[in-house]
Amino acid sequence: MKVFTFFYNRYETASTSQALAENSIDHTVLIHSTTDLQKFVKGNTVHGKALVTNNGKGLAYQRNSALDMMDTGEWGVFMCDDFQKIKAYPKEFIFSKTKSIAINNQNQNSYRLKNQINLKEMFSWFPKLIELAEQNNIHLIGFGLHDNPMNLKNKFGTKGLADGRFWLVKKSHYKFDLNAQLIDDVAWTAENLVRHKNVLILNWCVPYFERYTVGGFGSTTERKALRIKECAYLANKFDPLVKIAEKPGWDYGTHIRIYGSDRNIAAIRHNRGLL
Repeated sequence: MKVFTFFYNRYETASTSQALAENSIDHTVLIHSTTDLQKFVKGNTVHGKALVTNNGKGLAYQRNSALDMMDTGEWGVFMCDDFQKIKAYPKEFIFSKTKSIAINNQNQNSYRLKNQINLKEMFSWFPKLIELAEQNNIHLIGFGLHDNPMNLKNKFGTKGLADGRFWLVKKSHYKFDLNAQLIDDVAWTAENLVRHKNVLILNWCVPYFERYTVGGFGSTTERKALRIKECAYLANKFDPLVKIAEKPGWDYGTHIRIYGSDRNIAAIRHNRGLL
């Protein structure tokens, strides 16, 4: 399976390539320019095969370059550049017949994720997850966004956001929308929901990445103008599946949510002439 990580400008702090190498996982590091590559080499952050794409700045451009390196029907791993660690329930529990846990405010502390695993172990789970996805015509697999126990009630989610920091992607005939460079994971999840009706999100495995730190497209403040533009674009493109939403501490118009329901998905499929 091909493994890709996408580097932007964390020249000395990008951590994913090193973590992959430490787990003996072959991978390709996609970098925008030769100048950037030299800076990453100086920062000693590239530990896989470096590929200079000469693409414009933006994650969707790089994702499409990764797709170009895959065959149709092939699965690949897409990871952002700032991987930290993974916490998960034990493998035996995850792959048991248990599908949900009765977590509530009173018992939630008993179900906090305490088991830390490495990338090699996580990657060993991928064949079973891909088998399940194939059985259900799913082309996108994601993992838990956070470890709040109240988000761990169900083993799988099928109609929510597949967080773009860590994906398994099956190549088809469509590509990433270049109008969504910053919140491309919302765009890609929505596109997959429209085309395939479901995604697969393993909530009981949570990869941790640095969030909204300097680097990449910068902090929340630095991203504001672009977020407003992209949120409006995606809310229009995927209405009623994607909508502008309130988020504490965020200015209105800078956050969108996926409202994944059969009805909302069916509405867009009907507009596109899909059954």
